[in-house]
Amino acid sequence: MPTSTSPTFMVVATLRPDTDLAAFNALREDEHKQLEVLRAEKKVGAHYISPARGATFVEVIAADEQEVAATLATLPFARFFDAEVYPTAPPDAAEVAHRARL
Repeated sequence: MPTSTSPTFMVVATLRPDTDLAAFNALREDEHKQLEVLRAEKKVGAHYISPARGATFVEVIAADEQEVAATLATLPFARFFDAEVYPTAPPDAAEVAHRARL
């Protein structure tokens, strides 16, 4: 979980239409393991999936967009997605209080 001062980015990634789903599914366990590593290293926060839209949303904790790209590159699924990176505003007081309780 990011600290109150950690820069964060929301990555919105959509599955490429030409994705080989057998190859994608074969890497599912590796993807989950790497996400856990990144969470433990406090490089990834929230992660949501929209199977109906072939999209995923990942909060990445990083100093800048280059660091975001480096973090994403460690994910086995990265090659299957087109990603857009959005810097986020610092959390408001309510979010800081929520994070402090976690």
